[in-house]
Amino acid sequence: MMSNPDLIKQFLTLYQTQLPIDFNALKEAVIDGNYTNIANKAHHIKPTMVYIGANEQQNKLQNIEVLAKLKNTPEINRLFKELEQDFNLLLEEMSLYVRHL
Repeated sequence: MMSNPDLIKQFLTLYQTQLPIDFNALKEAVIDGNYTNIANKAHHIKPTMVYIGANEQQNKLQNIEVLAKLKNTPEINRLFKELEQDFNLLLEEMSLYVRHL
């Protein structure tokens, strides 16, 4: 974003709005045990994690996507719980960063 604080703030604000929607869709898919939706929703969120530098979370989403294709519910649930904790912290950190721009 070429070190442009206004542009960074604009994108992070967009992510703060869209990520909870996308994450809740993934959560619903996990609760429903819908492997196709789990894989699709995890795949959809991955690029945003890369954009904001959340590489560990991107890796977890990648693993969830693969596990959904293997229909490995216990491991999906374990990773999703980790990701859920990460996600809450991520939103807090993004909010702090936007306030300090």
